[in-house]
Amino acid sequence: MKGIIKTTLKLVFAGAIIYWLVQSDKLDFSLIGRSFKQGNTWLYAFLLLIVQTMLLSYRWLLLLEINSSKKLSFFGIVKVTWIGLFFNTFLPGAVTGDLVKLVYAKDLDPNISKTYLVTSVFIDRVIGLSGLLVILGLSSIFYYETITAISPQMKTLIHFNLFLFVGAVVLIFSLFAPKKIQELFLKYAAMVPVLGKRIHKTLMEFWTIGKSKSVIFKTIGLSIAIQLVTLTAFYSLTSPFYGKYIPMPYIITFIPVGFLAVAVPISPAGVGIGHAIFDKLFNFINVSGGASLFNLYFLLQVSINLLGIFPYLFSGKKHQLSETEEFELAEQ
Repeated sequence: MKGIIKTTLKLVFAGAIIYWLVQSDKLDFSLIGRSFKQGNTWLYAFLLLIVQTMLLSYRWLLLLEINSSKKLSFFGIVKVTWIGLFFNTFLPGAVTGDLVKLVYAKDLDPNISKTYLVTSVFIDRVIGLSGLLVILGLSSIFYYETITAISPQMKTLIHFNLFLFVGAVVLIFSLFAPKKIQELFLKYAAMVPVLGKRIHKTLMEFWTIGKSKSVIFKTIGLSIAIQLVTLTAFYSLTSPFYGKYIPMPYIITFIPVGFLAVAVPISPAGVGIGHAIFDKLFNFINVSGGASLFNLYFLLQVSINLLGIFPYLFSGKKHQLSETEEFELAEQ
């Protein structure tokens, strides 16, 4: 019941934002039809997001194999990843696509512990976020003078980007914390009431992954590549409607901020909140219709996620949603 109420509130919140954007002429659905007349932009963006999904799967595969008892199938991980994307977008209630994904991932290697599976998804997200922040930080440094000259509002945003970049670097290097620091954190983690044992175990898994430095740096490199592919898809789909020429390197100094905001589960799949944020971000560079531009990318991403229904329907073993409860306990 609590999950249903939470989801309903999210839907109401997202719907209210969409209604406000439409009523204030900030969201123009006619742009969808016009975008299909822009040559092969939808096809290029579609193929790029397919590549993105493949790279996402391979990144998670590298993390899973750190603690796997056997060689995992790449296409098996692709299937599981796509099932997770489908449920992340379309599953109502409190059960997330990540938890459904973990249930199916357990079939690939039953010897991987539930705690490690949960931790691998968390680290995978952290590394993915780090790749985005690296691009954001480096582009902000390199194009600082040019971007801040476009709009005074951009200066505050660029400084915020640099703050996030430093945070990402600190987080990455915390994976390689010296043994003494690890032991100190583990000691105090075990003293936390109720959740102490769970925190202690999760930190152990966290630093187990950190021991594989080559894998960490490979996955960070993959994350940067994934984010560049995603940004290229967004740019190819939306750039015909900017009304003026804006180089992609300038775009990547602020578009990732929108992706960061959408990643926060305030509304289902970022609907509404993403539209509002992108409208504001594009206003920074004097481009109107940011909500409509994001809407094109949003619809494409949802279409890609929808494809996850096929590996789900044709998977050999069907799981009940109630099985995700075991992984929810592993998160706590």
